[in-house]
Amino acid sequence: MTTRWRCAPFFWIGSVFEDLDFDPRHSTNSKFQTKRLYPMSQKKNGQDLERMAKNLAGKKSESVRVIVRVRPLSSKEKDQGREQIVNVDRKTSSIQVRNPDADSREAPRSFTFDNVYGDTSEQKTIYDETAAPIVEAAMQGYNGTIFAYGQTGAGKTHTMEGYPDPPEMRGLIPNTFRHIFQAISMNKTDGKQFLVRASYLEIYNEEVRDLLGKDPKNKLDLKENIDSGVYVKDLTSFVVKSVGEIDQVMQAGKKN
Repeated sequence: MTTRWRCAPFFWIGSVFEDLDFDPRHSTNSKFQTKRLYPMSQKKNGQDLERMAKNLAGKKSESVRVIVRVRPLSSKEKDQGREQIVNVDRKTSSIQVRNPDADSREAPRSFTFDNVYGDTSEQKTIYDETAAPIVEAAMQGYNGTIFAYGQTGAGKTHTMEGYPDPPEMRGLIPNTFRHIFQAISMNKTDGKQFLVRASYLEIYNEEVRDLLGKDPKNKLDLKENIDSGVYVKDLTSFVVKSVGEIDQVMQAGKKN
């Protein structure tokens, strides 16, 4: 039985990397150069994250980081006798894909990314290394996006949302909520004021729906102006003052 190992990649627009020349179709022999601004193995503290955020914010142009996370085999896949055909090399930020139908003379194909995570990777590690710096930059007023992409069942929801308990199972979104409000509480002594608004929309088949609106089936229009840039006309937003409140907004939107 031939098995293709599913990956759950997510794309980070805005980066602490520069000089990026990447095509995912290329192997390690292709031109793919990045300049690391910090060692990947180094444990990040608050000052490290702030420095990384400032490096990101100081870029004259944004770049795209591509990070791949490989999920473990499910119980069903194990029962079916499926096999692992992907090896993750964290030191070289690459994955090797083996053809299970090939003989021993065919070498695995290797692909290099900005970062890679294997099937034993922890939620908090992924957050600290990928999302935390861009959240820090957002707190300084810069835009950032985390975009999850993958097949159904690849692990996107687990990576982005995870589970509420235990805390180590929380995904990028709930960790972001806590990060934002912790940063706000730590900056109150500086006399700063923060206003957090939450919106929840869906883009499907080029149609935009407001998941927090009175009628989620209504289609909204994407607009642009010179002052605010791209925006969704009539999109509902709620002012939130705590992790609990923004989580309630998310849960309400998920029902639609």
